[in-house]
Amino acid sequence: MTEFSIAIPAHDRGENGPKWMRELLDTLQNQTCQDFEVVISDQSKNDNIMEACQDYDFDFTYCKYTGNIPCENINVALENCTGRIIKIMFSDDIFMRKDALERIKYEYDSTECKWAFSGFANWDPKENYFDNKLPEWRERTLEGNNHLSSPSVVSFLNKAKIDFDHNLKLLLDVDFYHRMRWKHGKPNIIPEVLVANRDHDDRISSDATSQYDCVVEHSDGPWAMNSKELRYIHQKFPNFINNPKYPDEN
Repeated sequence: MTEFSIAIPAHDRGENGPKWMRELLDTLQNQTCQDFEVVISDQSKNDNIMEACQDYDFDFTYCKYTGNIPCENINVALENCTGRIIKIMFSDDIFMRKDALERIKYEYDSTECKWAFSGFANWDPKENYFDNKLPEWRERTLEGNNHLSSPSVVSFLNKAKIDFDHNLKLLLDVDFYHRMRWKHGKPNIIPEVLVANRDHDDRISSDATSQYDCVVEHSDGPWAMNSKELRYIHQKFPNFINNPKYPDEN
């Protein structure tokens, strides 16, 4: 079995799409661990992403997603993964270290890890600025108090994978994290910074932020949220909202 499946949901980002995909694939090409397949689900309307991939001699699985639901684009990539460990990477993000996959592999080989987060950097390429952070699971993560970061910092065993909920956009990540923790327990935290999340105006979440219409108050500070998605989460997990405790906390 292949060790890693690198699951990349790609989107139409104009001329930046193939450029950023190449930057990600360059960081894959430089990995010390080369035991991986690359699974791309491409939501873009042209063939620019596919053509960019032709410059690389990887074991590719390329899927064309013709819908318009971001979560389903991710799910298509996950469905086609055959490796032991799935590593999600959004096509605008990059690996920070050449031994990133080696470090992730070590986490699964040396512990009973089923899923894990790594350290990450919020990356402003215009200023060449990297703000390094460690993932934190905080109170009300499920309601948008997300200090864990995007799915680009998460990995999990193929046999432990679940789907993303297609009803969500702003809370698609924390909903996924919540269900993973409920099913598989608390994730491992890899303290090294292995991934950089690119900051730009064309992120999937950038369009969704225009739908913010309420504020959630908390001791960590308030955050903006969409009331429809918040209601959906409350209706989906009423018992947890009333008693926010995971099985691993018993």
